[in-house]
Amino acid sequence: MNAKCKKIVKNIGRILLALVVCAVLAFAGLFVYARYFYESEPEAESYYVDSLPLTPDRFQDDFGEIAEIVKENYSLSESKHLDVDSLCSAYAARVNGVRDAKGYGELLEEFFAALKVGHASVYLKSYTAGISPVLIRDSVFISKPDSLLLRAGVRDKDRVIAVNGVPVGRRMDENEKYVPSSTPLNRRVYAAADLFRSLSDTIRDYTLCRGLDTVHVSLPLVSYAFLPAVDTPATVARAMDDSIGYLAINTMMDGVLESFASDFGKIRNMPCLIIDVRDNGGGNSGNGRELCRYFIRKGQPHCIDGKMMSPAEDAYQGKIVLLTGPKTFSAAESFVIDMKESGNAILIGEPTAGDTGNRPRTFRTSSGICFRIPTAAPAVSPKGFPLEGVGIAPDRYVPQTVTDFMNDTDTQLEYARRYFMSI
Repeated sequence: MNAKCKKIVKNIGRILLALVVCAVLAFAGLFVYARYFYESEPEAESYYVDSLPLTPDRFQDDFGEIAEIVKENYSLSESKHLDVDSLCSAYAARVNGVRDAKGYGELLEEFFAALKVGHASVYLKSYTAGISPVLIRDSVFISKPDSLLLRAGVRDKDRVIAVNGVPVGRRMDENEKYVPSSTPLNRRVYAAADLFRSLSDTIRDYTLCRGLDTVHVSLPLVSYAFLPAVDTPATVARAMDDSIGYLAINTMMDGVLESFASDFGKIRNMPCLIIDVRDNGGGNSGNGRELCRYFIRKGQPHCIDGKMMSPAEDAYQGKIVLLTGPKTFSAAESFVIDMKESGNAILIGEPTAGDTGNRPRTFRTSSGICFRIPTAAPAVSPKGFPLEGVGIAPDRYVPQTVTDFMNDTDTQLEYARRYFMSI
């Protein structure tokens, strides 16, 4: 074999060796990825407190596991000014006094709420009336009760005065310590919702104000499986008049892009558009990133992953108002941040929940208790807005009013409509 042939064979050998090395590294990378993101991310299981997969004598060991995982993985303790070691020690001491599953479930809910972030929670099932009440200036109202509530004697526009004889304001104060949240406004909204949720109660007594009358009702709390079916579409689009369109984006979960594709044509060519994400609890930030492309005019980085978003070919070209509120959470908030930083929308309503996620991960103890906590360090958007801890303030702060609510008028939507008519 001449020198030239030897050189060719040698080069081929080097190439084959390089390919083998690359294949090995790729396999190793896939193995690490699968192990980290799948094996260590268990499928979340949820239990009622009366069927927890552990007995009281194991509460201490179970919480010990939770505490170690939180101390090792929770990423926001410094930004929250929390001494996690002391916090875990304080709750561990309290576990010693817990004698039943209900007490342990309540302690776990309180512990995760003490982490002061909306994406920290323990997976426990609860009983509910299936209602999200309306909170207006710390007054709680019933809105559009379903058949379960109507049969119990609850009516639309009833104001809740007391729960089991406890004044509603004091009851919400007590509920707040169980609510995982990043901002006070979001915490208060869900403390009001928890008036109709319990880990163990299956019936509660409510005192209601109806006009000039005081009404007492006993309301059953049931498993979610027994609630009347509610089909909330991912998106809703309609023309409000000849020049103003309305688009509600109610989720960022799977299916929203397909729903949006069906609805977008209804409002695409209208001069003005109101986008409503007030009841959007989030989902997949990638879906929000894709939706944002239909409402921006030039390329910009996504606030979560930094990927460049370029306007869609048929992107909306008119004026935009974005309605926000304290239930606007997680991936819905990253959508709001991107829209705000595009300079292409006026925000109207109330501040958002203040929590885009910070890469929440699910963990499971050896006893089977599942929980999740944020694991990514605090970050800011491309223009410097914190992605956790601060609600996104609207350009025009417009809360719902009691008078408008009683007259079936959406204060914020009506303000947005008048805003477009004035420009």
